[in-house]
Amino acid sequence: MSAPSAPPPDIDRAFLRLAEGLVHYRHAGDPAAPGLPLYMAHAGPGSSLGLARLAGELARTRRVIAPDMLGNGDSDPPATAEGDIAYYADCAVRILDALGIAKVDFYGSHTGAMIGVELARSHPDRVGKLILDGVMLLDAADRTRMLARYAPPKRPDDHGGQFAWAYQFCRDMVLFYPYFDRDAAHRTGNGVPSPEALHPFVVDLLKALTTYHCAYRAAFSYDMAQALAASRHAMLLVCSAGDPTHGDLPKACALRPDADAELFRASASVAAIAARLAAFLG
Repeated sequence: MSAPSAPPPDIDRAFLRLAEGLVHYRHAGDPAAPGLPLYMAHAGPGSSLGLARLAGELARTRRVIAPDMLGNGDSDPPATAEGDIAYYADCAVRILDALGIAKVDFYGSHTGAMIGVELARSHPDRVGKLILDGVMLLDAADRTRMLARYAPPKRPDDHGGQFAWAYQFCRDMVLFYPYFDRDAAHRTGNGVPSPEALHPFVVDLLKALTTYHCAYRAAFSYDMAQALAASRHAMLLVCSAGDPTHGDLPKACALRPDADAELFRASASVAAIAARLAAFLG
């Protein structure tokens, strides 16, 4: 009978300062571990909290850094509400500079995946391998539609309407894709998320209520298909079968036929996912 595995390393939290203000980040693992550190970029509209369990597993063998994007989680707002994906990639460069890190492997989920591709394009010497989780490929018409409807700017109101809106937004993102098309044709097949899963997601969104939409607008303005086809870094394309974007995985593979790829079962454990990612990173 094999002995139980040791628990993953503790995840610590810290802040660093950019010109825009404070950036909150989670970090774990031994800074002296062999191999490149791993930079992890979360999806909107949450924070690095959503990556914490995966980051802990991956930190068994390497240093892991997972910032909250500007305008999300506990990080300060971006310099402009109209920043593009290149702006968020530049933020990643400045975060690495502030931490004294010359080069990283990069994991990005959804919007984070776009930031990773753009970072590798604009600063190829700062990126080793790319792991893109939940690649979203939209044509020009879909991007226009998403810009118009997906992430409306929000402010608190006298009736506390933002609280009900945030709950419904986070819940419906799991049930429909896109969430605003609430009909049978757009059901994801997922069940209603548990209160324990939904609560921290809603709280993260409320923290960033007036700025959550900024990174979304950058994402929906970015031609990910073109950027992916032009990319040259070693790449692993992954997605969960429970992710609403999993139908784009074959399209992403067609754009980068040389990339490794993996579609995880919706029930796949965090440890199993981390093992696959770690094997790719080496």
